[in-house]
Amino acid sequence: QWFMFFDRERGIRPGDSHGDIVYWPVLALAQYLAATGDASLLDETLPFFHLDGNDAAEKATVWQHVERALGLIEHRVIEGTRLAAYGHGDWNDSLQPAKPDMRGRLCSSWTVTLNYQTLTVLAQALGRLDHPGRAAALQDRAASVLREFQRILMVDDVIAGLAYFHKGGKTEYLLHPRDGITGLSYSVLPMIHAIINDMFSPQQAESHLALIRRHLLGPDGVHLFDRPMAYQGGLQKYFQRAESASFFGREIGNMYMHAHLRYCEALAHFGAAGEFFEALCRVNPIAISEFVPSATRRQANCYYSSSDAAFADRYEAFHDYDRVKSGAVALEGGWRVYSSGAGISVGLILQCFLGIRLEKSSLVLDPVIPPALDGLKATLRIAGSLVEIIYHIKGRGCGIVAVELNGAPLAFTREANPYRSGAVRIAMEAITGRLADAGGHMAIHLD
Repeated sequence: QWFMFFDRERGIRPGDSHGDIVYWPVLALAQYLAATGDASLLDETLPFFHLDGNDAAEKATVWQHVERALGLIEHRVIEGTRLAAYGHGDWNDSLQPAKPDMRGRLCSSWTVTLNYQTLTVLAQALGRLDHPGRAAALQDRAASVLREFQRILMVDDVIAGLAYFHKGGKTEYLLHPRDGITGLSYSVLPMIHAIINDMFSPQQAESHLALIRRHLLGPDGVHLFDRPMAYQGGLQKYFQRAESASFFGREIGNMYMHAHLRYCEALAHFGAAGEFFEALCRVNPIAISEFVPSATRRQANCYYSSSDAAFADRYEAFHDYDRVKSGAVALEGGWRVYSSGAGISVGLILQCFLGIRLEKSSLVLDPVIPPALDGLKATLRIAGSLVEIIYHIKGRGCGIVAVELNGAPLAFTREANPYRSGAVRIAMEAITGRLADAGGHMAIHLD
């Protein structure tokens, strides 16, 4: 959840963690393995945490650490399912459960998407590292999670943000049109992450993007829910901060930039080039008032973590929230440059907009650029040489049909994408063999 880094403060740590915390180091490791092919890392020996220091700690290989985490993931599920239990909350800090029994009976659909992503990315990485048995076992687990995601959490063709499994078999669906508890009907996080991780069919992805456009988009970008949760005057009935926090900002204020960044990623993965570029522009504070007329000067002075509507209090925010969507309420940037948001933004520009992902043995290309930017040029270093890239764009603005380096075509394999023509993978040795001493010129042709 969080911890102090220095030895003298190593005992300053929380006593619990949110339900999503166990996934992040495993996912980060999987992404590292996929990019580097560094299988030797799995055999490195590292300590577990011990209050008295590393000398007193249990030690194990990195893979044994992973197995411990995977065992915990398999254990922390809703009884009788493979769906991850909520624990003390998930990414959205405002929805920490107020009732102790909710920790083992509440399921966040977003955490389920993170579970699925972690299993599939790790399986793919292990498959490339010649660990077929480990990869197959993880793929089987991921397939079981996906089946239950579709069977249990898709209700009336809309993904439920939360599902509350009561004793006796009753299930309440929250953050969903059937929700009779919170007053909220739609939650954006599971929608966008299900698209990013290919957990929706093309028809489901299209219908959920339509729901986002209709119910969850504001002038400043995508909002977490279709409206804020009601303030309970400090009392907590179901969720801690959402019902008791007096400040209308960050997750409470409903427009948290991290979620909008992942919405950008979902649009790119789906292939909505125009919407993706427009959404990306709303992240950039430069000339923000041209894209968000209700933004104040505070919103324009640097990257911000949230877009906080300037209401006097939460009562006013709850009753007049529709004025935010219409642009009648001024928007002030929330926390300053915070956490990983600015880094995610740069990653979106490099990997989703320009569509460039460098791995040790491959160059993966998957740009999503609106046709109005036909002829766009970018220069970056590939295999130690400067390469100028020019994009030739037609049609949808995504889906590579040809790649040329110094005038010669490059062979590639295509990766799967259920929503559009997928990324292409080019062997790095094919690129280094054609690079001149002074660099090179690459032409990318999009459909």
